[in-house]
Amino acid sequence: MAVLTSSLAVALSLGSFLVYDLISFRQLLSQDLITQAQIISYNSAAAMAFKDVSAAEGTISALTAKADVVAAVLYTTDGKIFARYSRSGGALRVLPAIVGKNGYRLNGNYIDVFNDVKLKGERVGTLFLQSDLERWKMRARRNAGIFVILGLSAGLFAWFVSFRLQTLVSGPILHLDQTMQAISQDRNYAVRAVKSTGDEIGRLIVGFNRMLSEIQHRDAALQRANDDLKARTGELEQETVHRREAQQELLNAKHAAEQASRAKGSFLANMSHELRTPLNAIIGYSEMLEEETHDTGQAETVRDLRKIQTAGRHLLSLINDVLDLSKIEAGRMALHLETFELRPMAKEMVEALLPAAEKNFNRIVVSLADDLGSMHADAAKVRHILFNLLSNACKFTDHGIITFDVQRQEGNPNRFVFRVTDTGIGMTPEHQWKLFQYFAQADASIARKYGGTGLGLAISSRFAEMMQGNIHVDSRPGEGSTFTLDLPAAVNGEAIRSPSVQVQTETPVESSVNPEADTILVIDDDPTVRDLMTRFVAKRGFRPVPAADGQEGLRLAREIRPRVITLDVVMPSLDGWDVLDQLKSDPQLSSIPVIMVTIVDNQAYGMEHGVSEYLVKPIDRERLAVTLDKYRTRPIQEIADQ
Repeated sequence: MAVLTSSLAVALSLGSFLVYDLISFRQLLSQDLITQAQIISYNSAAAMAFKDVSAAEGTISALTAKADVVAAVLYTTDGKIFARYSRSGGALRVLPAIVGKNGYRLNGNYIDVFNDVKLKGERVGTLFLQSDLERWKMRARRNAGIFVILGLSAGLFAWFVSFRLQTLVSGPILHLDQTMQAISQDRNYAVRAVKSTGDEIGRLIVGFNRMLSEIQHRDAALQRANDDLKARTGELEQETVHRREAQQELLNAKHAAEQASRAKGSFLANMSHELRTPLNAIIGYSEMLEEETHDTGQAETVRDLRKIQTAGRHLLSLINDVLDLSKIEAGRMALHLETFELRPMAKEMVEALLPAAEKNFNRIVVSLADDLGSMHADAAKVRHILFNLLSNACKFTDHGIITFDVQRQEGNPNRFVFRVTDTGIGMTPEHQWKLFQYFAQADASIARKYGGTGLGLAISSRFAEMMQGNIHVDSRPGEGSTFTLDLPAAVNGEAIRSPSVQVQTETPVESSVNPEADTILVIDDDPTVRDLMTRFVAKRGFRPVPAADGQEGLRLAREIRPRVITLDVVMPSLDGWDVLDQLKSDPQLSSIPVIMVTIVDNQAYGMEHGVSEYLVKPIDRERLAVTLDKYRTRPIQEIADQ
């Protein structure tokens, strides 16, 4: 037993040392190879950046000084081989199928190392080094010889010593062993071993007897603890059952909430289509009737028609606010980034709000910095925020002054600051924190007097956050309010090209293909929309051709080759997206500009698929007129003279 124990201890020690030494040596080889890879990568970066293959091969050929390096390969960023090296000029024995991540890995009898080749922080390729394990194997063979020699020597020495001490040590140990066997069989911890000597074996027997005494006491205590544990386990099992039931109830509630949220989104989308479709007809026909009635001098009828338009647009604004709220909550509100000039936008906003300001006898003062320049953001959402702030200032101010100030942020020219200051009713600090919450206003009396849903500022605040900006207010009761909008000059994100970039009006249309240059093909399944569109474009000097569905629209497009196509999305059998794909895939029709006129608010998708302009129903007649004039081949005056 002593020989076996000693031999095993020596074998374990030598084996541990051998394994540790081999692992350490392999890590040392790997680290050395990584260092070589970093040096070669650094020296090869310029050659790869300038596509100098000979220089790159010259750099990696320096690896001939490393006898254990089998091969080296420089890959380009797309995974192609740029330069290679193999030991003794031979072919590569192992070539990786794909470029791996930085670091090393064991590949059979080789060590593979990948390291990015960077130039000024930019990755220009990847270096692959392969080294064999010959040095490691030589060290393993040498250590194995040492292990055998030391193991045999230690075994012989242990056998000699054990043989001499056997009679002296075995007697007391055999007695102790017999006592242990008796205790193991009978589980009687009251038995004690007899001490016969005062040496280490004697002290061992004393300690063994003391241990038996401790075990005897702890065994009794353990039995009592085991009984307590069983009782506690039963209580925990009951508690676990209750928690599982509660967890299942929470999960059911979560699923119910998710289902309710999906139902709400579906309801809002369906109601949007059902509400905005008749609103489109109401606003469109009222505008057309106003134009026709205005010439007859029936002022009372004109005023009534304007009231219809105002009510319709107010209802449309409420619908749009609820839909925007739904999109924001669902995380489906996207940004359409474009570059636009701030000065014309600011003047446009002020001109649009002049009637609202004059209604309450207010005066608007505009202050625009000289260095405004352009801004890269979602123009529609910036316009929405500014319109909301200015219209609120006009609504809550009477016989006062509204100041609109736009300038670059002091100390940071990469951000714009928009300030809207009024001399209106103001707010208390208690009321200000409610401003940016959904369906909340300062107080009930203000809601009754001025109206509103409490969504405008909340949605505007979310729009500002989407564009890495914010809105805050400074106000005092009776002294007016100042709303400050802070936005970056260039909003980060994947920009979608604006319609003005995609419109190509310089491509001439051959007369043999398109004899009537001013023809507009109107594709819409709603007869009301077709009637409104055809009558409107006819007044603008175009020749409208209506189509009731996608199939008819494609047929007419191939026959008449119109100058412009207006296209709805929601149509039976063949929807607008399918029609658009077929138009853009036809070489004879792909150059015709397509203007989407639809209730579906998905401008980003339309721009990605080649739409020239994207208008959401109900249509803004002025914007539609400006859009159509972009594609006119003959001036309006020339058409009128004919």
